Amino acid sequence: MGVSENNAHYGHRLRVYRKIGDIIYDEVFYLTENGNPVTKKREREIRALAKARDRELLEFQEEYLKEESEANPIKFHSDGRIIGLTRQQQSNERTIDIFKLRIRLPNDSISWGSISIDLHGFDSAFSMALERIVDDLNINKRTKIYRQMKNAKSAY
Repeated sequence: MGVSENNAHYGHRLRVYRKIGDIIYDEVFYLTENGNPVTKKREREIRALAKARDRELLEFQEEYLKEESEANPIKFHSDGRIIGLTRQQQSNERTIDIFKLRIRLPNDSISWGSISIDLHGFDSAFSMALERIVDDLNINKRTKIYRQMKNAKSAY
């Protein structure tokens, strides 16, 4: 979130707020002392401290997100669906049901694809989509993440 400025009845303050993993950092820097505003010089110092702390937390947050993405290339939506695998209906002359793939590869490129549910059937198309994800990301089929991906079938 960064640095926000609040002028409440209990004092003018700066708030530094970041969430890193499950830990919330919520720090307050007051621009008042004993109910009176601080001097302009002191205010600049406090603002610089708040911005420096925010930069520090931002670096921690970016490092954490990078480690998370390297450790687990597959993410899930809150309803259990796999991020990058969506079920869509396309209609040209007739409506077709497909699984659409958008897989972010380790080198930051993106692999696109689609698999027809009408042609292959739901179970087979879902298995083919998982195979494509596993092949593109080099995921071992004996891992916990692969089992979680297979269990996501019910969300589609």
